[in-house]
Amino acid sequence: MTYVDKPTVSNVVKFDDPNVKKVKKIEVMLNTGTDIYQGACKKRGSTLKDEYRKVAGIAYMDPTDMARLGVANWESVLVKSDWGEVVVYAAHSRDAPHEEMIFIPKGPWANVIVSPETYCCNDPTYKGIEATVEKSDKEVLLMADLMRSVYKKYTKNEKNVDELPSLGEMPVYRKK
Repeated sequence: MTYVDKPTVSNVVKFDDPNVKKVKKIEVMLNTGTDIYQGACKKRGSTLKDEYRKVAGIAYMDPTDMARLGVANWESVLVKSDWGEVVVYAAHSRDAPHEEMIFIPKGPWANVIVSPETYCCNDPTYKGIEATVEKSDKEVLLMADLMRSVYKKYTKNEKNVDELPSLGEMPVYRKK
């Protein structure tokens, strides 16, 4: 296991708390930004690997919100915004408490759900995005699989790319 394989996240989600009302979906404010673990993977050239999925395909959440959804650390959640939806891992935030706010590191998973509008500043809106979060039984995709699923990269006009086998961790090259 490398130092960026899985950031250490304590288990503080209390599923048996009588004050926590269980829900299927919560409305949240999504913020994105650079994360030290994600940055380390990018610098090492590990963006196609599982370790990058575990540090960039993640939503850091308040433990109370996780208990409300019935989600433990490293379980999948579906995050939806007006611009798209993506499945990411859930993890207890080190910066809690911050109920109804989540943080997803900037990267391919966050890009699916942020506004592409730059408002003349050449940078998308990465903060203050209204979104919903719900528990999911779907797998968090590796980056190449996410690119194929969302942007139809690495396909040959297949109709249902979600049923294709994973591209894995190897670079995908296509001859033109």
